[in-house]
Amino acid sequence: MEPTPTAKNPKIPGSQQEAIDTVLKYLQRTVDALPKGTALDSTDAQGGSNLSCDDDFAGPGPGPTEYDVTTHVTAPANVSPTEIVANIGDVWRSWGLQVIERSEFDKPNWFAYADDGYRLQIEIAHPANYSPTLTVVSPCFPGDLRDDDLARHNPGVITQSAPTN
Repeated sequence: MEPTPTAKNPKIPGSQQEAIDTVLKYLQRTVDALPKGTALDSTDAQGGSNLSCDDDFAGPGPGPTEYDVTTHVTAPANVSPTEIVANIGDVWRSWGLQVIERSEFDKPNWFAYADDGYRLQIEIAHPANYSPTLTVVSPCFPGDLRDDDLARHNPGVITQSAPTN
């Protein structure tokens, strides 16, 4: 397995809402950079979730957690899933993120590591003609900030922002 890059300036979320807002910012920025008509759909995926950062945490109190949102990338019919994965990798590189392909996942895939500690990943589906899966994950934050009422935070479908002139 490839080594995970270390964040240069990690920004530990000070609240669940901060983690949600930053994850959604990365998702919006990504979809805005893709071909016109592309959207991110979390209605048939898990949407947002909190995951333990330390399976061996024994307390006291709740263990550290991370927040993530998983979506499917729906693209115009003339854009293949493989093209979308390649395009997203190029977009993330253009932002200066550290982008690597992981050997233990179906190819193509890209894992991008931001200086603030957030991780973005795009994976081809299996079979490859299905929509790719795009996930953004926050850095770990204190478990006592965790809010498990995530249904109200599920972004549903994220469409491209209206162009500004």
